[in-house]
Amino acid sequence: MMKYLINQMRLENKKNKRRDKIRAAKLKQKQNKSANQLAQEFKQTKVRGIHTASDAFLMTYEWRKVRMEALKKYGARCQCCGATPAHGAVMNVDHIKPRKLYPHLALDLNNLQVLCHDCNHGKGNWDMTDWRERNESPIQLDLRDVSIKVF
Repeated sequence: MMKYLINQMRLENKKNKRRDKIRAAKLKQKQNKSANQLAQEFKQTKVRGIHTASDAFLMTYEWRKVRMEALKKYGARCQCCGATPAHGAVMNVDHIKPRKLYPHLALDLNNLQVLCHDCNHGKGNWDMTDWRERNESPIQLDLRDVSIKVF
């Protein structure tokens, strides 16, 4: 009788181990699926069959439309140094998060800022500085600190 009980316990243990292995494998599959879904989300997106990370993307209607919206929203003033076309600056609409690393944000207006050519060239693809926050609010002066002398 004792041997029978011991054998039953061993069999039960084996069943539990198998069940745990199967559960762990299923959980791992679910995790892999969600990781795969995330990977697909961040794959290069295309606009009219053109990858958003390519130079040809900059010639598409969709990009030109969003570019114009950014210029209307932020104005034709460099959000880094303040230069304007009146100063002879060439204005660029810059992707804060680069198209190569974040292709799904290529047409997102919230990922764009207006920079002059020099600031945009200096920024490059490696720098993700958002210059909009610094220059969006106008300068506010406290007139109580200003004194006027009348002669």
